[in-house]
Amino acid sequence: MARLLLHEENIVPGLDALNQEDALRKIIEALPAWSLPGVNRQKIVELLILREQIGTTAMGHGIALPHCFSPQVHNPVVAFGVSPNGVPFPSLDERPVHFIFVLILPQSDAAERQKRKILRNIKWFLCDRSVQERLKAARTISEIHHLIVPEPQCVPALEV
Repeated sequence: MARLLLHEENIVPGLDALNQEDALRKIIEALPAWSLPGVNRQKIVELLILREQIGTTAMGHGIALPHCFSPQVHNPVVAFGVSPNGVPFPSLDERPVHFIFVLILPQSDAAERQKRKILRNIKWFLCDRSVQERLKAARTISEIHHLIVPEPQCVPALEV
């Protein structure tokens, strides 16, 4: 049976950050304890920043898909930050990022395949401008979650 990855508690609406590192730190710090049990959050932020130094995950159109692999993580974790005003992020189109999907995966061969599938489907979903506008206008975590996961059985991209 599939398990939904994006939980309401892992959504950060109204993200206000000075830059990419600040945004990643705020998203990771906002995750509930059960999301990353026994995991050094600072280490996760460092892994995400290291991944960004290799090459930006901000693909343009206000979307960033930062991700990392960690030996401390045993199950995939997805977090989502929405910044109505945008975050300065090195992006392919040099525009601010409004939507930051963070993906943290265990270190395994299966995780690499899973990462590609999840990121591809998130990218496809977020490229719809009407979805972007509704996400920017959403004011509550519940509204954002419902836009992304209207019916869990219909969202294989965010399931394992």
